[in-house]
Amino acid sequence: MKYLIPIITFSLIFLSCAKKDEEDSTTATSCATDTTASGSITVGSETMSGVYLSACNDGFASSAGSSIFPSDVKSGYSVVVVTGDAAISEEILMYTDTACSTPSMTWKKGRTEFTVGSASGSNYAVTYKEATVKVKVSTDVAKSHMDTFAQTVGLSETFTKGTESTITDDQGTKHNLFLVTSTTVRHAEAASSTPSALDSMVMTKACQ
Repeated sequence: MKYLIPIITFSLIFLSCAKKDEEDSTTATSCATDTTASGSITVGSETMSGVYLSACNDGFASSAGSSIFPSDVKSGYSVVVVTGDAAISEEILMYTDTACSTPSMTWKKGRTEFTVGSASGSNYAVTYKEATVKVKVSTDVAKSHMDTFAQTVGLSETFTKGTESTITDDQGTKHNLFLVTSTTVRHAEAASSTPSALDSMVMTKACQ
């Protein structure tokens, strides 16, 4: 069986979207995601819990029509949701307008067995298992794009507009780097060994 993650890594998506200056983005005002937060994870002296949301970022438009991004995408949020005492969901919420109000598609990466390792300054090495990918298409453009994308990477999955589909990921272990404060989260690009630098947008605790 083939999986989505060897073809397109979630952290690389975060990296490409983080290149847009946050000065060109609007402030997040709600949870945005429908993922339910649960539990908490201790990272150094801080506790990570709830939903962490970036500013609405129109830099996502530069990726429209490529990789997992439908051609109608004009903005999006980067999200981290703590879903258990050793689990998180890393998400991209995509929209058809520049104000992050009309959904195009959501892409959610379920990470389990989240384990915190040693510190490097304020950053902490972590490991986790790549468990699931959840996809929800909200427009005809997004459905067509993801149906084609799935075929391209060798999946038989087809998507239904308005319905979230869950795909089993490869269950491989990844290494990452997290910076958690009382109100924010940042991370690096997941890899086979611990990354040396953070590269995500700043995600601020939004709710729950």
